[in-house]
Formats: sequence, structure tokens, C-alpha cells
Amino acid sequence: MNKHFRSVINPGIAFILALSFSDAAYGQSGGGTISGDPVGGAALIFRKPANPEVRGASGGGSATTGRGTRTPVAKSVAQDRIIAKGNAARSAAKPRYSEAELHYKQAAREDPHDPRAHAGLGNVYLDQGRFANAVEAYQQALKIRVDYLDAYQPLGFSLARLNRHAEATDVLTEALQYDPDNAEIYNNLAFTQVHAERYAEAVESGQKAIALLGQTGQSFKQGLQNRNEVLSHAYKNVGNAYNGLKKYNEAADALKQAAAIEPNNAAAHFNLGLALYNGGRYSEAIEAYKAVVKLRPNLAVAHYNLGLSYIAINDKESARKQYEILKPLNAEMANELQKAIR
Repeated sequence: MNKHFRSVINPGIAFILALSFSDAAYGQSGGGTISGDPVGGAALIFRKPANPEVRGASGGGSATTGRGTRTPVAKSVAQDRIIAKGNAARSAAKPRYSEAELHYKQAAREDPHDPRAHAGLGNVYLDQGRFANAVEAYQQALKIRVDYLDAYQPLGFSLARLNRHAEATDVLTEALQYDPDNAEIYNNLAFTQVHAERYAEAVESGQKAIALLGQTGQSFKQGLQNRNEVLSHAYKNVGNAYNGLKKYNEAADALKQAAAIEPNNAAAHFNLGLALYNGGRYSEAIEAYKAVVKLRPNLAVAHYNLGLSYIAINDKESARKQYEILKPLNAEMANELQKAIR
């Protein structure tokens, strides 16, 4: 591999260029993001967690909360009212997070065995990017009721945002015990496994997500997920995992599928180019990078990598054209490319 090649893959495979470019930053069409993830521009599928359910109750008797605890109905109704107030504050047109936090904390004091109070609190923290606090709240909800499924995915997401990928992997693996056919969970598990460098497991998880989405004749469970969104990310995560295993052809095959699903996603084409280059398939890498610069004409690193791909097939004239385009975009990269051309 050319030592100058710019990539977003793992440090042992190539030099790193941290990328977090968005359409908003560049003011261009083309779709997608170029991220600092390993190969593929993949990401967790994230849905804003729904508010805790307010059950409501009437008549005599009692209601069940966590761990089979029986709560008198009068207390249950009062608890529901507190949680409803928290939900309303969180869901307001202009969320009132401080108010919501107070209501959920009150609900947790009134009924310490109600996982909804802690999950609601976790949602408030997650909305504000307070991921460490969110982790504690969701963990408490699951300590009360281990099958409280609504807490698993946001807990996994919060852990991943804290770069605690091994823990996120464990959480999402446990979630599958209670929702075993959820493609979204498998996709997110593949993502965290890649970041935990558990690449072989990540391949299996990503392929399971793809299978559940109907690509191998198995049924697709319709849930929260948008099918194409999860499918594209699943292929990207599989590509990431194969890249970690240094199986570059397999990585390229998976990333081609992602690019086919999201033809206007510059990240998919960009990272397909990386995988093809890593596999020594330089002419194909050139085509992938041509797709990127068509979508994102001012993305300097794409012109840089395209130039190096031309050098790899000894087409220095085409590489010089990329140098000329690159000069006003990024002088440092242009100078590096010029040195490589010489």
C-alpha cells in the first residue's frame, strides 16, 4: 500500500485521517457522511427512545411493576400521573428537560421498583448528550427488570458514544435474548463488535441483520427500523469487519452492496475505494473515487486518494490533474500528492 494513502481504517492497516465531513459543512449535495469510523461510513441505527408507557388503572386490586412487585392501584395511578408529567415535559415543542428530570426522579422515589422512572430519566439524559448519566439510569432500570427491552438499545448507544464498545456489545447481546429477530439490534451489535475488534463476530452479526432483512429468503421483522437504512449500515458493518480481518475482497463486496443501496451516499463510495485499494484493485478504486468526487466535488481527501490510485496504475498524468484540483482545496494534501507523483 502507498504509505501516503489517506484512510479511515484501523491504525495497523493504513495511516489515519480523521474525517467528520458533512453536507452542511461543505454546502454540497451528494448525501452521506465521511466519518472517522473504520471502513464504510457505518453508524449505529439510533431512534429517539419513546417515553415510558403510562398504563393507567381503575378499580381495586394492585398493579405489577418490576420484579413482580405488587403495587396498590391508588399508588399505581399516582405513579402514572407523575410519569405522564415527565413525558409531557420531555415531549413539549420546546422540551423542558429540567422539569422532566424532576418528575422522573420523583417517580423513582415514589416507587423504587418501577423501571419506567429510571428509563424516563435515562431518556432525558440521552436527549441532552449526558451519556454517562444515561448509562447509570438505564442500568438501574435493567437492574429492576432485566427484560425491560426499552432500556437496552439506548443503553447500548450511550455506551458506544462513551467509546465503551465492549460493554455496549454485552448489552446488545443480552437484548437479543428478549428480541431475537430484531435486525436493528444485530446491526448495532455488529458496529460495537467492530469497534471492540471482535471482527469475526461482527461479520456474523451483520450477516444476521441482512438475513433478517430478507436478503437470503428469511422473513423481515418490521419494527422501528427503516429497512434500507439498516440494510445499508449492516453491509457497511460487514465491510468494516472484513477489513479488520484483512479480507479486503470480502470487504469490497459488502461495501458495493451498501453503495448500491445508497448510490448518493459519498461515504459508501469513499470507503469502497479504500477496501478496493487495500485489495490491490486499483482500477476499481479509481471508479469508486470518481463516484465520490462527482457527489462531493470539494472533498479534498477523495481527490487525494484518487490521485494516489492513479499513481498505483502508473497514470501520473491523471494524478497531476487531481493535484491541480486539490491545490485550492487543501494545500498540504496537494503537496503530499505532488511528492508521491514524483
